[in-house]
Amino acid sequence: MSQVREKLIEATFEEVFTSGYNAASLANILNRAEVKKGAMYHYFSSKKDMVLAMIEEKHLLRLEEKWKYLLDSNEDFISILISILKDTKSWDLINGCPFGNLLQEPLDQDEEFAKILISILEKWKSLFKNALKKAKEKNQVNENLNIEQCSTFIIASLEGAILISKKSKDTKDFEDCMIQLTYYLNTIKQR
Repeated sequence: MSQVREKLIEATFEEVFTSGYNAASLANILNRAEVKKGAMYHYFSSKKDMVLAMIEEKHLLRLEEKWKYLLDSNEDFISILISILKDTKSWDLINGCPFGNLLQEPLDQDEEFAKILISILEKWKSLFKNALKKAKEKNQVNENLNIEQCSTFIIASLEGAILISKKSKDTKDFEDCMIQLTYYLNTIKQR
């Protein structure tokens, strides 16, 4: 990938993360990237195309980086998941979750945005489903656990906790939610 394109993707991520898609300014993106508009058009035909590329590239990479240890480990799935969830320093509780922020915008009216956001959500669910399936095979979780429902619940709980903390500007809200999510996760452990 070219350096100019990388700068544009990174600047787009920062602008959309801090301002949202609808409020994101193409001029701000270009200023952040220190790139002229003509150079941008060499890689992207519009702000929308740049944002779509950024979502696909940055969000999938962040997803894989955040949860890689969970996928690669053969240790106790629930304990690893709990340690990731409780690590408040690894979550941006001031600005929120970049993916969660995008899900709150009315982007589903645009077919391309809807498709890519659903795709990322499905990949995230799949990540948890695969980890839970592996945990089930190793008798780490209850055999009657509904993996699909549990995966959705974990994501919804996490995203809701981040959103509440962002709105209240209080990390205690996130910590309280993680205490309850931890309690739930401990109930699905095989005894």
